[in-house]
Amino acid sequence: MLSNAEYRDIKWKLDNIPSTYTATSFNFTLDTESIQTRQRKNKPVLIQIQVLLSNNFSIILIFEMCHLPREHTTTFYLIKNLLTTIFNSSKPIYIWGERDELTTFVIYNLFSATQLSLTNFQNLQDKFKEQWQQQHSHITSNISSSDLTPECVCEKCIGKSSHELWSLQNAVSYELNEWLDKRSTKSHFNIGLDPQLSQLNLKEQQDRQKLTSYAANDCLSMQRLLIKMQIITIAPTTTTSNIHPSNINPGNIKLISSDDTQCESESESEPEEQRSTTSISNSITTITASIYDHDLELISSDEDEHHLPQQSQRTKEKKIHNRTCTIKQRRGYYQYEIICRNIDRRFSISDIKRILRQNNILFNLINFSSSINRDKTLYIGIRDKTKLQEYNIKTQTLFITDHYNKLKYERREYRSSDKDDRRMSRRDYNTK
Repeated sequence: MLSNAEYRDIKWKLDNIPSTYTATSFNFTLDTESIQTRQRKNKPVLIQIQVLLSNNFSIILIFEMCHLPREHTTTFYLIKNLLTTIFNSSKPIYIWGERDELTTFVIYNLFSATQLSLTNFQNLQDKFKEQWQQQHSHITSNISSSDLTPECVCEKCIGKSSHELWSLQNAVSYELNEWLDKRSTKSHFNIGLDPQLSQLNLKEQQDRQKLTSYAANDCLSMQRLLIKMQIITIAPTTTTSNIHPSNINPGNIKLISSDDTQCESESESEPEEQRSTTSISNSITTITASIYDHDLELISSDEDEHHLPQQSQRTKEKKIHNRTCTIKQRRGYYQYEIICRNIDRRFSISDIKRILRQNNILFNLINFSSSINRDKTLYIGIRDKTKLQEYNIKTQTLFITDHYNKLKYERREYRSSDKDDRRMSRRDYNTK
């Protein structure tokens, strides 16, 4: 039986928490994450909702489906009530794609398919494509007679058909000149991101923080696009910019490995100073059986446009050109790629490059990604698309554990044989 204090606390939460998130909000962004299951449909595990509040402040709520409290508990009812309040709001909820991706979450009994059909979802993916087509018509080149113009960013010149949908990563790349890292797409988002769920060591905490930031980044990217597309506006405020190098996550800005020279990106360091700027404050909350606040890690960017000092138009254009050049070059390098999964972690970048050259595989660059269960995936950017099938066959048995053990055995045999040859040479010399 509840005490009077416990009863008042629960009643206050049920009456106030949903309205706190929705009454003062103007818009929402929403994204989901699923995990692959063997011979079955993907399992829905995360719902991320960004609540865009007044005063340039937002809250990101991450609902962990695999770690919800039991249905009869007050906490479950509180979560359900919060989602009901958000979905019943007449305010727009921006998503990248169709609302169907939420239908698979109905099994968790937090909302119904009927509720989803009445929710004011806005497909930002369609809005972005429509605006891009309106604002970026084809530019005819005066130098070349080719239909494709290097300076033109109409859909035809960047390799998109008129009916092809934009990925969020490409939209961020072209519109914001930023790189949205999607290498953790196939990670295990069901492990429990909230550090209060279990006792974790430092490595486990870092892995979960990385996945939490990844889950939030799609919502943050949509927020940035909404601002850039002038669908929503933010008010300028005066704020103090504190730049701390220790807060930069090198994992999010790790450069790709390449044999070729890439466009150099320019960077500037700024002192701590107070200036008039447009700031957005965000916080992330992971919702499971409890509520916990996390620090926010923004998507990796070459530069933060909100903190750039006043520059001449020529300098700005040069920097935009350099960033666009780098992004286009990266995208071009990976236009034709070979993906090798579950490679042996003992292969270094140098080993892989040497083996590729020994097998006459011409490549632009290579890159790694690691999942939460330490599986390592290799991405090889291929120069000649006509060789893609041939290279795929060649790499099927490369870089796995058997391949590593074979090379190790061959090196051992070579050293042993070389040692025997030296002994024989010394023996022959002594005999003479």
